[in-house]
Amino acid sequence: MKWIVWLLLVFVSESMAGFDPHIYPEKVLGIFEVDDTASGELLWLRGRVGEGNYTWVNRHGHHCTMKIPVAVGQRGESGLGIGLAEGIKIVVRSQALNKALIQGERVSSQDWQFSALGQSKDVDGWIVDGIGPEEEFVLNSRKRWISWLLGKTRNKFCR
Repeated sequence: MKWIVWLLLVFVSESMAGFDPHIYPEKVLGIFEVDDTASGELLWLRGRVGEGNYTWVNRHGHHCTMKIPVAVGQRGESGLGIGLAEGIKIVVRSQALNKALIQGERVSSQDWQFSALGQSKDVDGWIVDGIGPEEEFVLNSRKRWISWLLGKTRNKFCR
């Protein structure tokens, strides 16, 4: 029995030696994920807000994550209400978009090229889930106007 356990440990360690947890699919520089959002309607505006994690691999090969606020909205039927909504997932493909997100720049869907997952290869990002084609969105949606008083407000964690 000892030999079986020992052989199993050797086999597992050998098979995991070549595993790299930082490998993304071709030309994927990062992934932005929001678990859930708060939704609301006011007159002819419908929207959702939340905070998600942006994950990428830095130039040193470290796996990094930072929190990024998001706002998604569209014009629609009139109404009034609040609630919870589904999450969001975006795959970042361009270096310019990756850099803008890391530096905390406001990223509007009107200023960048996005498409549904796999629909086009010449885009800044793929929308995987949670944003419809009729909706617009802003990443890094909150102003950091008080950051000069409180110090650096953007926390990124790399390992």
